[in-house]
Amino acid sequence: GGAALCVYRGHAPSTPVWSVSSAPSGYYFASAGSDYTARIWTTDRTSPVRVLSGHVSPGVNNVAWHPNCNYVLTAGDDKTCRMFDVQTGRCVRLLSGSSRGLNLVRVSPSGRYAAASGYDGVVRIWDLGNGRLVNELRAATTAASSSTLRHQQQLSSTGNFSEGMIHAMSFSSCGAALAVASEDRAVRIWDVRGAGNHLSDPTYFAAARGADATSSFGGSNGGLGTTTSQLSRMPANELCRPGMRVPTKVFGTNGVDVMDLKFTKRNLLLAVGNY
Repeated sequence: GGAALCVYRGHAPSTPVWSVSSAPSGYYFASAGSDYTARIWTTDRTSPVRVLSGHVSPGVNNVAWHPNCNYVLTAGDDKTCRMFDVQTGRCVRLLSGSSRGLNLVRVSPSGRYAAASGYDGVVRIWDLGNGRLVNELRAATTAASSSTLRHQQQLSSTGNFSEGMIHAMSFSSCGAALAVASEDRAVRIWDVRGAGNHLSDPTYFAAARGADATSSFGGSNGGLGTTTSQLSRMPANELCRPGMRVPTKVFGTNGVDVMDLKFTKRNLLLAVGNY
């Protein structure tokens, strides 16, 4: 039993294929491999119909579809995510800003944001409308459990320590939450509503305060030129710099690595561990 129904070939010979993702509409699927490329396939053809090139490092680690099925996003070891037009194969967005290679990419259900995680343990969020990096999600290291610290020490001693590498991410079906599982054997739930709505983002600042307003965000009083009472009435997310958000919930495990996460349509979070 278990015979293959079909074999799809097209990536460079003897190179691994790291990721496969089916289009939300079916029929098409995409793959990413260690040959600088991602490729688009159809279920009734064994050769690719599009080759998506542009990454400058061989490792293209992950691929994800945009909800409208017109775009495919990739994450690579060259520290970038790229968004490709499915019809033309052209790269239409270059999402940069990571300090390390990227191993995962996910698109929000609304299609507005892309979230990608790197080997540095940071989740970065981009606005796909303009390609701007709008937020970063950083896990606090002070709350690590004793089992987590022992695990990190073991990784460090074997040379495999990766600064909290993230293994899995999943947006909730409503797009309000992002679940993240990382090297510290914990699952964090982040509230990502209004992820780009903070006053350190020039685009949002201009929209919220007017095109002629000025800001030196980060000075006294937040650098906003407003009074304390005005600041107290402002939405908390507007004052929260990228990287300063905290997770709304943290779930620990009994020393088990969480390798994959998936929200159901009813926002039930499923996790797969390395038991």
